Amino acid sequence: MVMTETLDALAIKPSTFDGAVDDDESHESRAGVTDGLPRYLTSIVSSALDWIEDEPTRERIWETASERLSERSGRTAMPSVDRTFYVPISVDPSSAKIPIVLREPSLTADNLGHKTWGASYMLAKRLPLLSQYLPFLESRRPSDGAQHSAQKSRNAQDGVSISSPRVLELGAGTGLVGIAAAATFRANVDLTDLSDICENLAYNALRNQELTKAHGGSLTTYPLDWSDLPSSETVQGKQYDLIMAADPLYSPEHPIMLADTIALYLITKSSSRVVVELPLREAYQPEVNQFRDIMKRKRLTLIAEGGEVGYDDWGNGNQEVRCWWGVWAWEDSLPEGYTNRPTQHAATGE
Repeated sequence: MVMTETLDALAIKPSTFDGAVDDDESHESRAGVTDGLPRYLTSIVSSALDWIEDEPTRERIWETASERLSERSGRTAMPSVDRTFYVPISVDPSSAKIPIVLREPSLTADNLGHKTWGASYMLAKRLPLLSQYLPFLESRRPSDGAQHSAQKSRNAQDGVSISSPRVLELGAGTGLVGIAAAATFRANVDLTDLSDICENLAYNALRNQELTKAHGGSLTTYPLDWSDLPSSETVQGKQYDLIMAADPLYSPEHPIMLADTIALYLITKSSSRVVVELPLREAYQPEVNQFRDIMKRKRLTLIAEGGEVGYDDWGNGNQEVRCWWGVWAWEDSLPEGYTNRPTQHAATGE
């Protein structure tokens, strides 16, 4: 039927934040769609469709028209969607990117973890460049025999793991950063979030398990509530070489809760690192500043930082998002006189 074919052709693919051009807008332009489309879709939904005798066909038309309308009503109105993000796992620009496919259920105000945020995509793409700040990866980089033996000796003296690094993602949401890290670093990655987010998180981890396995990584998920942390005795021996978080601050309580969680789960080795990417939203700038101050009080020193600009689709269409990222190490593990090495420009939001 012509109407069903037309409605199917009007489907909008979810944005993947790859550029300033709005994916939905360009799709509509190519299809020659006018501003009257929402009115047209609404008329179909409200019509009895009396001229169509087949009831299943009418039901499908109503359902499809409703979906097309919701796709044009902002991310919070959209139904469950699948997105594919293409992420580099090497600094070599000629290397192929891996496709990470994620399910995003319909959003509600209290389940924002069901959305993949622009900061997560920016951090996932930056991981190969951040490898230079992650000394626990040295043992897994190719080297000749003499260099390899010398590196193994240095690693043993420094407490650097020569097995697969253990990585923890906090507030993982849909899991993009952790899945990318498993493949990029050939690491065992634990993806964590609140229990009501973990069902979809586990689904995405399973969906991408073969992909990460092919690149030497593995994925596990479990719920972790920063407001109800286990004792230090409980996590002893289960700590991590690297802890990551993207866009994790949404309330005044989050900076201290996040920093407490990091300090509890980060293993106390000179090779341990923390990587966090934060959008510079004006409303949450106090939380960003507070988090940086608390990390310093916990004797975690910022060793590298930078700023970047990406896109998000929280509103209608892609919106520009400015982010700041940082890498921390235990203060006591750094050489005497060590100073922060900023890369790019340090974004302060001021």
